[in-house]
Amino acid sequence: MLSKWKERDLLWHGLPVLALVIWGALCCTNNLWYDEAYSAALVSQPWQRLIYITAVDAHSPFYYIPLKLLYELCGGGTQFFVLKLVSLLFMMGYMLLGKYYVYRLFDRRVSVWFMFFSLCAPIMSVQAGNVRMYAMGLFFMTLTGLLMYDTYREPTGRKWFFLCLASIATVYCHTFALIQCFILYLLFFAVLLYKKQYERLKSFFFCGGIVAVVFSPWLWVTYKQMTMRMANDVGSAVNRANLSSLWDYCKEWFSAVETPILPVAYLGVALCVTMLVLGVIWTKKNHHYAVAFGVASLGLTVLVGFLVSVFINNCFMGRYVFPGFGFLMLFYAVGMVALKSKCMKGVIVAVALLCFGLQYQSEVALEYDKGLDAYEDFWEENVTEEDVMIGPYTHTIFLNVYHPEITYYILGYKNYKLPFQNTQALVDYNELKDVKGNIWYVGFGDERPHQLEHLCDYEEKIRFQHMYYDFVIYQLDWRE
Repeated sequence: MLSKWKERDLLWHGLPVLALVIWGALCCTNNLWYDEAYSAALVSQPWQRLIYITAVDAHSPFYYIPLKLLYELCGGGTQFFVLKLVSLLFMMGYMLLGKYYVYRLFDRRVSVWFMFFSLCAPIMSVQAGNVRMYAMGLFFMTLTGLLMYDTYREPTGRKWFFLCLASIATVYCHTFALIQCFILYLLFFAVLLYKKQYERLKSFFFCGGIVAVVFSPWLWVTYKQMTMRMANDVGSAVNRANLSSLWDYCKEWFSAVETPILPVAYLGVALCVTMLVLGVIWTKKNHHYAVAFGVASLGLTVLVGFLVSVFINNCFMGRYVFPGFGFLMLFYAVGMVALKSKCMKGVIVAVALLCFGLQYQSEVALEYDKGLDAYEDFWEENVTEEDVMIGPYTHTIFLNVYHPEITYYILGYKNYKLPFQNTQALVDYNELKDVKGNIWYVGFGDERPHQLEHLCDYEEKIRFQHMYYDFVIYQLDWRE
């Protein structure tokens, strides 16, 4: 029987390795859903076009720079699994923060529980191999929070310097990471005033001022992005968020937004409430409020996003605050340390493992489904370079990232910020008369090419499921 110390030591060393194996298994496939395909298409663009699209979309180009560098380093092409390694890299960096930095600032028990809950949280598995900027945001936001606490405990010039760098990286990750970082700085400022640490205010304002100056060129772009969205996205302005939206957020935080498992979501909410109560108990007992401020910054960011979506524009999704989930996992960890009942600890561990197991099984099934193989087999047998693909809207033609060599059309309208190559708006249907090859129509589910029925006959050729979507492809026959 191992001693408690040896068991804890084994977990401390083993959990990051286990995370690499578990999350790494989700990064070995070429399966992409729409948002990931958007990222893959964007990094295949020239640098100038990449910067332009990010400037008129909703994010800075910061995440896409290392993504494109890796893509180019690996030779480009359509083997996009290499892009998932960027997210895996930052997720492993996050786990190492838990192993070393959380250990240094707290103790080994907190470090072990931090890594355990991070590994078991379903949203971590969802984002670990997601070709998006959220894993990067998680790493830099967690690093910023830990550095802020470390700087408060023992301020040095080097710590202020690294806090400044981490903050700059955080605010450039995502708009809501910017909001949360700003809230975190406000809370830090309030603490310095409350504790009458006036001698530190000079360093605080100097650090915050540098972050503000470095971000200021993109702040104007961010403002234009928001006003452009509110002007053009009429649906989000009309269909505002409501109380039921909170449950939608919870399903994403504690399960997955596209494939939620309701028992996992319910158990996740119950676990969150329990751990928050235990975290408050630990905070009061130890008079240690730094961890609570991290959770407060996360909660206030959620509140800002929800209120904006209720009163201005429905622009908030649960994943947008994922960069702050390291603070929540840290609160879980200190709450577990506060708990003395072994029976209760066993129940909490069992619930966390159950939620992880059910959601991870779902994620593995998605990543390793054979829908893409069916599509590639169809392509190999039927499609030539003279063919064209038509879709009724953007989401139906995102599979073009796998075959950018042919022409794609979106019926009626092409978004100015769409990065997919060889994709055009189809306004004049007479253009199809000049197509030398086959004309294919790709839609979702039971969708039919009703917009073209008066011009073409059509025949269903294949149905397949890929990631979250049921696709159908028809062959169109142009009438003379």
